[in-house]
Amino acid sequence: MNPLIAAFKKGIEQSGVKPARISMPSDIFFEPGVVKDLGVDYFHVTRGRSIAFGTGLKLANPGLRVTAVAGDLVTIGGNHFVHGSRRNMEILVIYVNNFVYRTIAGKTTPQTTVKFSPYSTFEEPFNIPHLGNSCGAIYTARWTALHTKELADSIAHGLTKRGLAVIEVLVPGPDYYHGISTWHEDVVQFYYENSEIRNNELPRSVGITPDSKIIVGTFTDKAMPPFIDNYNKQLTTVLKDKFTPYGITAGGYNG
Repeated sequence: MNPLIAAFKKGIEQSGVKPARISMPSDIFFEPGVVKDLGVDYFHVTRGRSIAFGTGLKLANPGLRVTAVAGDLVTIGGNHFVHGSRRNMEILVIYVNNFVYRTIAGKTTPQTTVKFSPYSTFEEPFNIPHLGNSCGAIYTARWTALHTKELADSIAHGLTKRGLAVIEVLVPGPDYYHGISTWHEDVVQFYYENSEIRNNELPRSVGITPDSKIIVGTFTDKAMPPFIDNYNKQLTTVLKDKFTPYGITAGGYNG
């Protein structure tokens, strides 16, 4: 099974959240058979728009647990991530990092010499946990696809966070334009072996560089009121009993 989907399935089981309550907008295509067994509502959306789509789902039905899957290292749709974090939307964001770094910890990554242009990695990628934390995300983590237990634990925790949680998952493919379904185990194994778990590391210190091992772990975990709570508080203060709090039902808050 696809390693990310396998971890997601395990994370759902651990979280106690019913799959029927989970919506999964993704700008990365998964074969229907891959996601069918999850039992969640899956939406393949326009590239870079999974967080925006997920925001609409959450506002339309606050009872949903939304997991937005995104790729492209925040280069497409990055503004949605920034504002989703700023607003503390109640969304779990999984950033699939399938970019192959030519050199990690001074070692050459397998299968990159033929497939890649010599100019393919001169731009420094976003430090995704740092970007999320700086903009207001309440949970940040990074794992390789072979950190199966840790990744499932993070997903389970992220599904229960009341606010925006972001998990970066390193699932390198063999070259550009290949989807996550084409992951190569030897490349992922290389990333796994050249990573180092540093839980609680400052997010600004976990950027991926050619000279050092990849830092993985859970970096930040805090609590802040989510967007809908702040919205209800503000409108109640202004309008008082003229305002019906959003997301409140006869049975209580359904978020």
